[in-house]
Amino acid sequence: MNSKILKYLILLAFILLIGAISSFWLSGPSFREKDVIFELEGPTQVGAGEEVVYKLKYSNETRSTLHNLNLSFFYPEGSAVLVNGQILEDHSEDFMIDELDVGEKGEKEFSAFLIGEKGSVKVAKANISFKAGTLSSTFEKDVSLSTTIVSAPITLTLVAPPNAVSGAGIQYILDYRNISDEDASDLILELDYPDGFIPKDFNPEPDSNKNTWNIKSLKKDSGNRITIGGILNGKEGESKIASVKLKRKISGEYVDYQKSSAVTVISNPVLGLGVMVNNSTDYVAALGDRLNYIIKYTNNTNINFFGMNLSVKLEGGTFDFSTLDTRGGFYDDSTQTITWNPSVVADFQNFTPNLNGQINFSIALKSGFPSTITGASQDSFVKVSAKFGTQKVPNDFDGNEVYVLSSLVTKISTQPTINQLIYYNDPSLGSFGPFPMKAGEETFFAVHWQLTNPGNEIGDVKIIGKLSPGIEWEGTATANNDLPVPIFNVNSSEVSWILPRLPYGTGVVSGKYEGVFRIKVKPSSQQVGSKVDLLSSLQFTGTDSFTKQGLFTNKGAVNSDSIVDRPREGTVR
Repeated sequence: MNSKILKYLILLAFILLIGAISSFWLSGPSFREKDVIFELEGPTQVGAGEEVVYKLKYSNETRSTLHNLNLSFFYPEGSAVLVNGQILEDHSEDFMIDELDVGEKGEKEFSAFLIGEKGSVKVAKANISFKAGTLSSTFEKDVSLSTTIVSAPITLTLVAPPNAVSGAGIQYILDYRNISDEDASDLILELDYPDGFIPKDFNPEPDSNKNTWNIKSLKKDSGNRITIGGILNGKEGESKIASVKLKRKISGEYVDYQKSSAVTVISNPVLGLGVMVNNSTDYVAALGDRLNYIIKYTNNTNINFFGMNLSVKLEGGTFDFSTLDTRGGFYDDSTQTITWNPSVVADFQNFTPNLNGQINFSIALKSGFPSTITGASQDSFVKVSAKFGTQKVPNDFDGNEVYVLSSLVTKISTQPTINQLIYYNDPSLGSFGPFPMKAGEETFFAVHWQLTNPGNEIGDVKIIGKLSPGIEWEGTATANNDLPVPIFNVNSSEVSWILPRLPYGTGVVSGKYEGVFRIKVKPSSQQVGSKVDLLSSLQFTGTDSFTKQGLFTNKGAVNSDSIVDRPREGTVR
């Protein structure tokens, strides 16, 4: 009996043990971190500039309530985010959830425009931190999504020389084309030049800041090219990165749409070549100047070069080629190029290691701009482009020619003219008072200031004329072309005519700018038998918009014998 009871007790204990073990394994713990679901969804491939929508999903599949959830979303590097009508870059967003109950889930969307070159990968990231149930620990999870830019509706190709010599001229070429099925509009191209680059030449000219071009419309399957020339400075081995951004207007704001870049490495030149004019690389010329050019050349290697040639091309209609002095070089009229070869320069036959030298030539500028016609360039300059090299290539070099290039652009400052004409019987204002003048009686004169500008546009124009003692301002003033009229300062006895700009071609392709005012004089008995000084001085100032140089013209006194319609009758009676 006792053994039977014992067997039952053992069997019961075994059953209870099995139940406890099963209960433990079936129920499991109340919290497991892997049951907190945190996912980021979005496209893995997009076109450049497309708007991407990310979905951040989260759910609580544990048996515990989650507390103090902090979620952060990090937009991909270089993406553009439109927030409250404003464009934000490299943006992130944070939000909090107090509690996430068992079985509760949620999601949040984030949108951005992905910018980059074709083939680049953009990574979005998200993070969540939280506490679970009564546990004191803080848990954290991360997730990310990579998206590859696989196409571009508008292609950008920025080309730069792979290598350049510090201080030498280089050229960036930007080609863009609309390969989409739709026309594009309201675009902006913005170039970011590398440190040490000085832009000099543009085709076409930028719309602002020497690096921005506005593209109002770009039809499908059409494109264009922009070239920028300049000087690149840097240390040997230094990488110089130029980049371009294409922007489009979205909700009134310009958003980065696409990017492209190119790298140039500063190298040690095999041959050196430099151009100077009048002992400067930044000389600003005036019409009629004589330009004395110096071309310096060097062999920077330990190699002998044979049969060297130096050619210099002269570009610009303002060169007066009849004054050219080549100092022994051969000048070709058809190409406007001067050439020096070994028959002229003995060192060019065998250009030995570390040898250097220079060539000089000179030429004058014309006394006037050669042509001022509608559509002509409004910026006046001349350019010299030099090439130094040989086609007898040493064995260690690739290609069929070894050469180096250098160029120099010289700006020509404009030369405006101001004519001061004084009338007794003015065509518009008529006449008043006796002439020749009589002592004790008033006589009126009309002063005309006429401006002509055959060259570059001039800004901040100011003309000041000082009335001689005894001359009074009558009060009448006019100007053509809806221009501001001359004004009088009674304290200084000065008449000033201030204009914001004097355009290119004024008085040549368009009418002269003219300001008119009237003065009066009442000679005294002491002036009988004498001429009367009407204006003691005339001064013109302004700024050449191309050369940025200040302009200054000064004229002396003018008297009553200089009246246009009654000359040499200015003696008072």
